[in-house]
Amino acid sequence: MKFLKSAAAGLGALLVVLAIILNGLVPEHATYVLAVGVFGLALLITGLVLNRERVQAILKGKRARAAGASAGYILTVLAVLVLVNFLAARHHARFDLTENQSFSLSEQTIKVVEGLPREVTVTAFFREAEPARQKLEDLLTEYRYHSPKLTVRFIDPDTHPVDAKRYAITEYGTIILESGKQESRVNAADEESLTNALIKVTKDRERAVYFTTGHGEHDTADSERNGISLLKSELEKQHYTVKPLVLSQGIPADATVVGVPGAQKPFLDAETRMMEEYLRGGGHLLYLQDPETDSGLAGVLSAYGVTVRNDVVVDKVSRLFGGDYLMPLVPADGYDELHPITKTFRFQTFFPIASSIEIAASLPEGVTATKLAQTSPLAWAQPSEGELKTGRLTLKEGTGVKGPITLGVAVTRKIDKAPKPAAAAAAAEGDKKSGPETRLVAFGDSDFLTNGYFNASGNSDLALSMIAWLAEQEELVSIRPKTSLPRIVILSPQQVRYYFWSIVAFAPVTVAVVGIGIWWRRKKL
Repeated sequence: MKFLKSAAAGLGALLVVLAIILNGLVPEHATYVLAVGVFGLALLITGLVLNRERVQAILKGKRARAAGASAGYILTVLAVLVLVNFLAARHHARFDLTENQSFSLSEQTIKVVEGLPREVTVTAFFREAEPARQKLEDLLTEYRYHSPKLTVRFIDPDTHPVDAKRYAITEYGTIILESGKQESRVNAADEESLTNALIKVTKDRERAVYFTTGHGEHDTADSERNGISLLKSELEKQHYTVKPLVLSQGIPADATVVGVPGAQKPFLDAETRMMEEYLRGGGHLLYLQDPETDSGLAGVLSAYGVTVRNDVVVDKVSRLFGGDYLMPLVPADGYDELHPITKTFRFQTFFPIASSIEIAASLPEGVTATKLAQTSPLAWAQPSEGELKTGRLTLKEGTGVKGPITLGVAVTRKIDKAPKPAAAAAAAEGDKKSGPETRLVAFGDSDFLTNGYFNASGNSDLALSMIAWLAEQEELVSIRPKTSLPRIVILSPQQVRYYFWSIVAFAPVTVAVVGIGIWWRRKKL
């Protein structure tokens, strides 16, 4: 009894603290830890009961009252901290103050993640100490922040060889995304690869984009300056199937989008009729026409209130960016703010040698048209009379149409008849919300999609957004990796000494001097 009276309270408190620490270190042994904690708590209570007279005396003393006041202050501060954390958890906000938004997902990725139709499991095979693992964990944390449908797990192939064998892992850093019966593997732990893999495993239907051939169009297989192989490559990254289209063989039933990338020769009458029927049946067409060319599809476009004028756009603003007068620029505020293609698009785009687009004052019944991209008011569109082909174009400011000049339009029209097979499949998949409709995007230039200009400013993003809208996949647009710019500060020897004494040495020296002063003053009292 004497031993309990003298040591039970202290020993019990020690065991309680020990139990709290062990609970954090070895949570898998919770039963044993709980036993230690309960035993310690029993000892503590026993010790306090056996020493109740002494405890009462302490509680009634001045020190006890002062300690009570301090405890009250501490509890008040703790209550405020708990309340602040509670409110922060319920109404939190995140800010990325880096110049390139290095720690934020792109808006397009957020759309994809938030729109996941079903559960997706991400399994990453990384070793524990692998440097790239932490970077991927941080990135996937951002993904999970936007969707609870994403499950992430990391597996070390060295310590879990059975899992590695089951997934046939042959190299470290392999990331596997699974959803339903779909699976996709990537070896690059970056945003673009992960988002494209998410798109692949959550889409059950393949979408095909056809580009017409045989009329001098830009070729998807051409990797030279005038080809559009870069566009094809980016579309395939987003899991489109890109194919050439020979119109004489008809438009395939699986065509999600048909593109006419700058035809130099007119379409045959039979081909024109095919295009009319395709659009009338709810087809989706990307039409690009260069100045002083005739594709023979003017009648098809006019049925939707669209005309590509026979002129050439001159833009003085382009000279400010080192471009030619004949390379009109669409500024960041030159896009329609409501249309799905451009409502969040704020990049400048360049259109080397372009014609203006006109929307009819009175549109056919059921047709809606939107001016997607316009130049600044300083541009104008002057009539073209074959001067471009001679290479001797005389600028005639004040003639033709004054700016802002429309370079691209988007048109829709509801259709009454049964949807085409591709549209029906899309509706069955559940991503078609407003019924079948004809969609048309027309631009007075095709060169901005060629390899020579595809990566100029926002050209590629605009192109991919247009095709995504035509394919009824507004959430699928280009994902551009963020560039981390190195920050280098070069200091002179004098600056190094200044920052050392003002930042590194000032704080400890100040604390030491103040401490010595207080010690000296107390010693004299």
